[in-house]
Amino acid sequence: MKRTLCFVMAGLMAASLALGGCKKAGEKAAEKAIEEGMAREGVKADVDVSGDKVTIKSEEGKAEFSGGKGATVPADFPKDVYVYEGATVKAALTVPGGCNLILETGDGADKVLSAIKGKMAANGWKEAMNLNQGGHSMVQYRKGHRSAMVNIDGSGKTTTITLTTTEEKG
Repeated sequence: MKRTLCFVMAGLMAASLALGGCKKAGEKAAEKAIEEGMAREGVKADVDVSGDKVTIKSEEGKAEFSGGKGATVPADFPKDVYVYEGATVKAALTVPGGCNLILETGDGADKVLSAIKGKMAANGWKEAMNLNQGGHSMVQYRKGHRSAMVNIDGSGKTTTITLTTTEEKG
């Protein structure tokens, strides 16, 4: 996937949350602006902005972002990557070769970390890296040609969980 598409998707994450309440005219204007910006970077793409969801199709594949109340775990999110039970999906991003979820729960960071470690091991994932610094943890798992990174931040009133999966080609 071209680097420019990744940069554009990062910008879209923030933009789509702001577009959540826009009418069709606003969505069409956003689509055109994004398509023109990508064209300036040499990427021909078809962009669809619909409420809390942004879809980009190009020759490199399809990328989708959803945020806000309409965000859900994508259908193609790996079934063997544990999604913390009871957590609310705040945002979801899928790109060719990877997915990203941002979740939120009222449970403490230690409880979340313990559950994730147990479920990931039970699903055959091997822990490759672990960093735990009082309320914030980062754990990387490997399984075959795939990787899963889990970030847990319990420094606020809620615990935020970020799950990122990637698949290496070749």
